[in-house]
Amino acid sequence: MLFRRNNTIKNPAVFKARVRITDGQFPGLKGTWKKCYGAWVTTVFTTRKGLPLFITDVLPVASLDGVRDAVPDDGVKGLGDTAIVASFTMVTGAKIDVALASDARAVGLKPWSGPAAQTPEVVASTALA
Repeated sequence: MLFRRNNTIKNPAVFKARVRITDGQFPGLKGTWKKCYGAWVTTVFTTRKGLPLFITDVLPVASLDGVRDAVPDDGVKGLGDTAIVASFTMVTGAKIDVALASDARAVGLKPWSGPAAQTPEVVASTALA
């Protein structure tokens, strides 16, 4: 069990994240930040939690709505001083926010990192970084 946890944490495709639902409903998500490790499987965001880090939520994401720097009002903790918040629309129509450390931006936004897939909001925020 601990071997699986160590391998998961050291995997470069896995990053510390916080996730919450902002509009709509999805089983297992609330409006408060849920502490987890996140990973992308194509455009499906998976969250891992607990000692063995089993996959706990599978969130099919349709699009990236925007990326912004976290502000103190967001209440994001444990991701460093320069956390970012990415807003996504799920296939079901619900909207979620995923918070991650700014140094995990490349892996945290990997499915939307190509220039053709970026929205104007994302291009504007990455130009500032």
